[in-house]
Amino acid sequence: MVLLPTVLSIRETPGGPQLLRAPEPRDGHELERIAHRLDSSLREAVQDLGLTLDVSERPSTAPHELSEDALVERAQKSWVVSPRLEPQDGALRLRILAVAPGSKVLLVRAQEVEPREIELRAMVMMRDVVQTGRGAPTREHGLPQPREEQGVAERARSAGRAVLALNSAVLGGYIGYSIQRASGSDDPRLTYPLIALGTGIGLGASMIVADEWDVGLGDAWYLSAGMIWPTAAGLLLAHSYDVEPESDRHVYGLVGAAIGLSLATAALTFEGMGEGGATLAHSGGAFGLLLGGVAQLAYEGRTDITPTRGMGYGTGIGVLTAGLLATQVRTSPSRVLLVDLGASLGALTGAAAASPLLFVEEGESEGRSRAWLSSIAAGTIAGGVLAFWLTRPVERPQNPRPASSFVLPFAGVIGESTGPNGRTAPLVGLGLRGGF
Repeated sequence: MVLLPTVLSIRETPGGPQLLRAPEPRDGHELERIAHRLDSSLREAVQDLGLTLDVSERPSTAPHELSEDALVERAQKSWVVSPRLEPQDGALRLRILAVAPGSKVLLVRAQEVEPREIELRAMVMMRDVVQTGRGAPTREHGLPQPREEQGVAERARSAGRAVLALNSAVLGGYIGYSIQRASGSDDPRLTYPLIALGTGIGLGASMIVADEWDVGLGDAWYLSAGMIWPTAAGLLLAHSYDVEPESDRHVYGLVGAAIGLSLATAALTFEGMGEGGATLAHSGGAFGLLLGGVAQLAYEGRTDITPTRGMGYGTGIGVLTAGLLATQVRTSPSRVLLVDLGASLGALTGAAAASPLLFVEEGESEGRSRAWLSSIAAGTIAGGVLAFWLTRPVERPQNPRPASSFVLPFAGVIGESTGPNGRTAPLVGLGLRGGF
């Protein structure tokens, strides 16, 4: 098999012709690394399929040598494969073009893939192309197939339906309860029917939304962050400002939920949200709550009160900042949770290290309280930064050097020659091969 280097398929104008070229620094170092990883994975896939990788051919990324006619013309005695990457709105579309030996048919396998899954997807796509070119089925006929595997597999639509339904039902029930409390009535004969009515309306609305639009799991959890944390921020701020009567404090929670849900919906209209981004939004609300409370306690120099005002402002600012950041970065839920764990352990370590400041004979003072709270905030930030650095993706070297050098002799057929009459004859010889 002749495996050509991965090239980029770029459209300079929407709907314009595709331009093929090798990855360049102007495309971004990440795209260059992805292309190198793809080449390495496809080389391994060629060997796994029982084919010999022809390294005697000069690799070329010239556009005229990558055209479909040129690939067919080149595949006289060996496979010719040309992988191509096409960036599409933050995602990647991988296309593998292949021609079987002596064939005039161009085989194309295309799929949109995530950058972190490109090695696995590329190996599967290469296997499908080669098996099709060999005329082999994608499954063994002799193996019994389960009944459920004989159907057509399709991606589930609105995978976040259950999450959206749960959060919408809870929000609807809270709206019903808030309406009843805002009216000044505490009659239980109205409380529970209004809660049930609000829950039903919220559940029905979520079902309509999930049927009308494709709501992914990340989208649903992102909307959940827009519901929960702004509602908590509104309630905490209403409590801190002693809003009277107390029944009106629930209205502040509804205003926060309306603002948060509107902002989250507006963000999702531009681009879908991954599960990592949704986790980041929830993380921002939780740590905003913690750091906001710590900031208020440090400002007042005491630890014997509930810092509802700082917690309210911190929650709102935290979820808003993290929600905006989630629309700009791509990350995984596991990395966000590990960073959260590092920040939590850092906060606990800071509190434990400075705890002697609270247990002295003179009693509590503003200076010692501020020092203890500052230690908690510093530990939280330091633990989060350390976890973020430790969980960064590390690129493996594309051509690692072998652990040791070795040289082995070999003998046998090393090639073939073609005579004037078109007949071929094997070439027998000796050689050395190894790694050093």
